Amino acid sequence: MDHQANALNEQGYSLWRCGDLAAAEAAFKQLLDLAHSQKCDALEATAWNNLAVVLRERGESARAAACQQQSWRAALDDSPGGSSSELLSQNLTNLANDAILAGDYRLAERLLRSALDVDVRSGNPADEAADWGGLGIVSYLTGRLGHARREFAMARQLHERLGDDRGLGHDLGHLGQISLAEEDWPTARNFMERSLHHFLCAGCRTEAQRARQSLREIAGRQRVANFNPVRN
Repeated sequence: MDHQANALNEQGYSLWRCGDLAAAEAAFKQLLDLAHSQKCDALEATAWNNLAVVLRERGESARAAACQQQSWRAALDDSPGGSSSELLSQNLTNLANDAILAGDYRLAERLLRSALDVDVRSGNPADEAADWGGLGIVSYLTGRLGHARREFAMARQLHERLGDDRGLGHDLGHLGQISLAEEDWPTARNFMERSLHHFLCAGCRTEAQRARQSLREIAGRQRVANFNPVRN
């Protein structure tokens, strides 16, 4: 990736992490235009993949899926090279995210396990953490809370090693949701407070607001659970 492409990619990534999704989308569209002008399949695959991530987070699942398919096509057209394994992994993981949104959890799990195999073999801990987090989401949504807890814990270990506050915020928040589902209010609150801390450290305003909302939900549900009508 040349200097201009790298600058655009980093700009879009930074904007995405901070929750400025409209600006991130604009940066990644510029990256896509640059990829087309350079006729670079690997850069095009990266741009389409990043656009899919932004659109998915904005709730535009149909547009995200279309972008992900374009990324997959460009990655397959790319000649073998150093970036091919990473592109393959990212596409498998994000195709799994589209499958999760579509409710096809069996397909999502297969894609994530394929991505995990690629990432373990290529020694990519950041993408490996994303795979474990995705598997945790699938397990949580299919009611396998024990599996989900172990998978989120694997993602957390990797994010701790990487010093990734945003990733840790998500892992701890997911673990908090499991405790919330089990009505373990103190543990849920502890996880969510730590999740909020990491999101604030990472400058992730949108995720921090969601963590605050989850803390209010935990407090509200605990009040309802502790309510004794005999006393009133």
